[in-house]
Amino acid sequence: MLQPFEDFKPAYIARLLQLDRRWLVSQTYCRAKEIDTDPFSSRINLLFSDYAELGEAKLHVNAIKKDRYAAIIDLRNPAHLRKIESMLESGSGYRVFFAIVRSATALENQINKHYKDKLKQYVEKQTNWRLSRDTIVKPSIQLSFGELFIILKHGSQSIRIKFEEIEEQV
Repeated sequence: MLQPFEDFKPAYIARLLQLDRRWLVSQTYCRAKEIDTDPFSSRINLLFSDYAELGEAKLHVNAIKKDRYAAIIDLRNPAHLRKIESMLESGSGYRVFFAIVRSATALENQINKHYKDKLKQYVEKQTNWRLSRDTIVKPSIQLSFGELFIILKHGSQSIRIKFEEIEEQV
């Protein structure tokens, strides 16, 4: 399972405040389970997404409201800040990721390299697109509410697919 996001580092807090992106949304992060080297680890994997506007953060939380770890965090609230700092400490019981990728181009290239057959199978099974054998299906990525999506285009048509649907393709 591909894990594209960065670890959330304490230094990000000051930078987010500097950029006036004071709102974080937390949610359960399932993609991290397979990278945990200790099979007996009971750490809770979380994903933080940042927002400049409270309204955007509320939309995100509303979209994931069934998640028990869905919450809006205000980086200007001292209680919220203390909680995040304690979560980032070694041995806290949490592993926190940040919904950013180091390079979108590198991630797109990685997906195209490792998932090109699955992408092509998906297109053949789920669309009416006519692709020749030598047609290359190049993805672009999109992040929405902490979820990675693949955008595929063919001619004037495009489709948006949850990346996990491509991964799970047999």
